[in-house]
Amino acid sequence: PLSRPAPPKIRQVRQFHSQSLVEGANLSLTTSIMTPRFKLANALAMVVLFAATVVDGFAPIVHNSRTETSLHAARSKPSPLLEEALSVYPFQFRPDDEKSGTKVSCSAAFNELARLYGDEEALAMVKIEPSSLRFPSDNFEPCLEAWTEQFGLESAQAMVRRNPGLLGIPPWQAEKPSESCMALSYVVAVTRPLPKILAVGGILAILTAGLR
Repeated sequence: PLSRPAPPKIRQVRQFHSQSLVEGANLSLTTSIMTPRFKLANALAMVVLFAATVVDGFAPIVHNSRTETSLHAARSKPSPLLEEALSVYPFQFRPDDEKSGTKVSCSAAFNELARLYGDEEALAMVKIEPSSLRFPSDNFEPCLEAWTEQFGLESAQAMVRRNPGLLGIPPWQAEKPSESCMALSYVVAVTRPLPKILAVGGILAILTAGLR
């Protein structure tokens, strides 16, 4: 005799049973994939993603409420953060008869940075690049003026904050097209936290070594 098709209820039961078998197989496969090595890689990926999210705009934004920056306004008083900046200077001050690296020249350099960029911003740049206090402070304003003509004042200041090493550039070089300096400042700011990220990843690797 010819076989009759199964009733609708029986077909639904069979379909449900087949679907359950497939889902169970997928769950078993997922569980087998979650090996200790996979868990470690997943943890490291989460650390890197978290570190990337805390890098806000590639550089820290400092809200300066103490001073207003100006390219031409003279400043009669030293920066209130001068002593703190000198305290984080990691090098020994040179004798006063030398041109750079003395306490007087470093103080003048920081006061000029504070005038052009703000007290808090100048201190942040010195912490990133302490040798900036050895750069000729007479070049700071002409360089910032040249970059301001190319990018605007705020963008020029932000570029130098991201890469304080630009403070060592002479004015004649700053007057040239500086698109490469702008692009490089983002690269420098992004790669600066990498040693800390790698250190955290190394600590996690040690802590999770038992899972392997």
